[in-house]
Amino acid sequence: MLMTMLSRQWLNMAKILRSVPARTPLRYRSLRNASTKSPFVDGGERPTMNDLPIPDGDWAENYARKNMKNTFVLLTGIVMFTTSLYMHITDENVDWYFKVPEYDRCR
Repeated sequence: MLMTMLSRQWLNMAKILRSVPARTPLRYRSLRNASTKSPFVDGGERPTMNDLPIPDGDWAENYARKNMKNTFVLLTGIVMFTTSLYMHITDENVDWYFKVPEYDRCR
């Protein structure tokens, strides 16, 4: 069943590829013949302040959502830092050299 589905898809793709000519002529649009409609909302040649997006919605709700996410990231970072610092300090394999080593003194 899977093979029949795959073979049908391959046949459909082959039909599509056969229907397209090998070399389609490239059509370049001249800048002089370009449409006269302005890409700007204001309709002018250059962008103006009227083309800027207009904010909508409640800014406090969006700010609270971003602030909650940033607070979570900050607290997660603090917890991870203190945990890694605690694990590093309490590790017995690390010698912090808090004590002066005793040397053999010759007299």
